[in-house]
Amino acid sequence: MTDAPGDAPKNKSKKKSRWTLIALLAAGVWLIAIVLIAVFARGGPVEYADDTPEGVVQRYSQAVIDGDTRTALDYLVPELADDCERQQPGTDDLRVTLVETTERDDTARVEVIVATVFESGPFGTNEYRSEEIFDLVREGGQWYVDVAPWQLTICFDDGIR
Repeated sequence: MTDAPGDAPKNKSKKKSRWTLIALLAAGVWLIAIVLIAVFARGGPVEYADDTPEGVVQRYSQAVIDGDTRTALDYLVPELADDCERQQPGTDDLRVTLVETTERDDTARVEVIVATVFESGPFGTNEYRSEEIFDLVREGGQWYVDVAPWQLTICFDDGIR
């Protein structure tokens, strides 16, 4: 039995659609691999140098979030740290993101976004974000926090430090 003359285009069509399917699957696998590499190679947050306003804000914020007030006090202006009447801020789930730093002679202003994540609701997590300011001063070549956002305040002092 021989193939009818009309069967040849059908076989070509089947081969072509099979190769198209293989190409699409290969492209999909390639795309998934690229996405996974991008996600897992992303790394953690940038760590700023200790002697910069950004580094001081980063370490102070992390100490407060971790509940390590002793370490956080080391980053406050010494006069504030000495007279500090401690309070424990509510830092259950807080994230601090650097926005901008303005540095002048012996002062610096570090703008951050403070995100507070609340319990999950029926539509996912609830999050509140606000732009906040850290004011820093340089004393003896070292940067110190003079004013911190209320969410990261560890000393009672009119509620601003």
